[in-house]
Amino acid sequence: MPKVSVVIPVYRQAHYLAAAINSLLAQTLEDFEIVVVDDGSPDDVPGALARASSDPRIKLVRQENKGLAGARNGGLAVAAGDYLCFLDADDTFEPLKLEKQVRLLEASPDLGWAYCDIITTNADGEPSAEQFRIAEQPRELSGDIFPSLLQGGFFPPHTVMVRRSVLAKEGGFDPVLGGHADYELWLRLAGAGHRAGFIPEPLVRYRTHGESMSKDGRHMDETRLATLVKIFRLFPDRAGAGVHLLQQDIQNLFTAHQWLRLKRENGELTGGGGASSGGVPANMQAITLLPLLRQAQRVKGQPDQVAVWDSQIGGRPERCLYLQPPAELLYRVPTGVAGTLVTAVSVHEEAWTKPTGGGCEFHLRADGRVIFVIAIDPFNLPEDRIWHEIRVALPHNGKGWHDITLETRPIGNSTAYRWGVWRAPSFIHPSEKETVTAT
Repeated sequence: MPKVSVVIPVYRQAHYLAAAINSLLAQTLEDFEIVVVDDGSPDDVPGALARASSDPRIKLVRQENKGLAGARNGGLAVAAGDYLCFLDADDTFEPLKLEKQVRLLEASPDLGWAYCDIITTNADGEPSAEQFRIAEQPRELSGDIFPSLLQGGFFPPHTVMVRRSVLAKEGGFDPVLGGHADYELWLRLAGAGHRAGFIPEPLVRYRTHGESMSKDGRHMDETRLATLVKIFRLFPDRAGAGVHLLQQDIQNLFTAHQWLRLKRENGELTGGGGASSGGVPANMQAITLLPLLRQAQRVKGQPDQVAVWDSQIGGRPERCLYLQPPAELLYRVPTGVAGTLVTAVSVHEEAWTKPTGGGCEFHLRADGRVIFVIAIDPFNLPEDRIWHEIRVALPHNGKGWHDITLETRPIGNSTAYRWGVWRAPSFIHPSEKETVTAT
């Protein structure tokens, strides 16, 4: 029995088939079979397959046209592998794809399926100028990804490897849902409690061209709606929690638009987020931590306890990092030079008058040592309703980087609303030119 079965549905894309097959024959893991499903295609699939390879691991299934989901299900019916993958005829795998996903699933029996990042290509198979990276999405990408999936389908089917036992229990693709049948299946797996493992490496190539089903906007809109209606009926409680996250995203977008509008109206909009001090000397440069949020390690707290929003403490809109305590983030600043960490902290103004809101402790650490701690209680101490400025010198770190930890802790036992706010944390250091000159 093969370790992996790869199902390739083909309809009007036989001219791409050789590239897909060759990408499989180049895999570092060799224990697999290829199930090619000729879904009643008018072009010569058997001929294209014969020209591509005579490898005995290839099976050909021929059936009347049943659509993409029906073709994948036709392949599943004869697949014999412990793990299952899906490769559209116009896409390809990178050589390590099967090996790395099998390794992850065998090392993590609690995972029902795994997926990876992508390289987007044009019709000729060359990388596109604009690349979409799954790893850069501000969502939970491993574990329970049901809420993340409800925010939008963000990976194509050939990124996935799923255990045969999981599909045997939950079923295959819903033929009624066409271009969203794969999205519905991932939602159904996640909704049923099957945890996913994400590999942040681009192990597949995703070809975009005019023949792609995803280009049919009307079809995609209709099948997305049908998918969500089905999932909401199957998992109403879980779907409600996902909508809650969607509303938070909408609030974030609204706040961001307000911030941009105010900055533009005040003539303050520049090309990038500056340091919290309001300006950087010409001989210095600043690394602002806000754009690095996706690369930060969430040491403590849940995803909805971390956000980048606007705050108007003091009457002026400022871009800030919000940490609902208890929450802790670790940033790795990609330089070890001596410099100054600049920020300011406060409690969000909406918590100032809430008796149950309580205050926050702010803990700032750098390179393993505590460099600043402050407790702020704006409800009981009105004088705390300001920005508390922080400016701390960091010595040179011979490791070549600085580890910066931002943490908020609650004062007291209340868990009521009390966002801890960090104003544009930035590391200011001599510019490269100044460093060379000093040397």
